[in-house]
Amino acid sequence: MPGFTESNIILNFPDNNFFRFSACEGYRVLSGNHFKEMDACWHDTTGDIYWLIELKDYSLANIAAATTIESKAWDLVKKAVDSLSMLISTKHSYPWFTAKYPKLPYTPDNATIMKFITVVHCDTHQRADVQLMNDSFKNKFKPYAELFGIQYYSVVNHISAKAIFPNNMIQ
Repeated sequence: MPGFTESNIILNFPDNNFFRFSACEGYRVLSGNHFKEMDACWHDTTGDIYWLIELKDYSLANIAAATTIESKAWDLVKKAVDSLSMLISTKHSYPWFTAKYPKLPYTPDNATIMKFITVVHCDTHQRADVQLMNDSFKNKFKPYAELFGIQYYSVVNHISAKAIFPNNMIQ
């Protein structure tokens, strides 16, 4: 199965319907301008779902402070919004992105469901802090989710993510 390891999390995709924005020329050109991306995207053809996945390792970080949780939540919102912007630009075949991006495994259409999920590798004692980060992220991302009809967006710990993703994708 194709995949990769990042932040002490292994992603194993059940097929080749995945890509990384970091491998796309268009993203690399923009990234120097504070433009961000989520780590991986996978299209589940069975449910016509695009999974946009961010992987983080906070096992050695002190994330308990409210300012740290807020700062990290804003960073995750930025990654999600920028990634959504890139997907929408490919969906509408805007000239700059069409020229800069390779063919995605699947171009989303109006029926495609998008799920944004950040998986956090953390210690047991940090799980409550990850939940606080989830609450903050959801509050901040909610206007974008409502605007674009996104129903699932979350920050979850590594253990919980194993039950959320299909096909044993998270290890």
